[in-house]
Amino acid sequence: MTLDHAQDHARADQLRQAAALEHIHNYYRLPERLGVRLAIGARVRFEGAEGQITDTFGHYLMVLLDGQSHPVKVHPTASMAYLTSSGWITATPLPDPVY
Repeated sequence: MTLDHAQDHARADQLRQAAALEHIHNYYRLPERLGVRLAIGARVRFEGAEGQITDTFGHYLMVLLDGQSHPVKVHPTASMAYLTSSGWITATPLPDPVY
């Protein structure tokens, strides 16, 4: 693989991740509801274990938990907390729609 090809691949990954994170922000309204903006490398807690976001997988997050060698696929609002400048914010599911 040439350097140009590797750079193109890395750029494509960045664009995919940015689009997925934007979708997650918009769909789950994380900035408005929780004051959370997700980013690759952000610190999180999943089911009480700390780690960091390493990638996206559709509308899921890939999280590498501390001490583990492989990331896990997690839902952005299920058993998740996000580290912000104000401390840990626990994610909550979207409320059920009122009909």
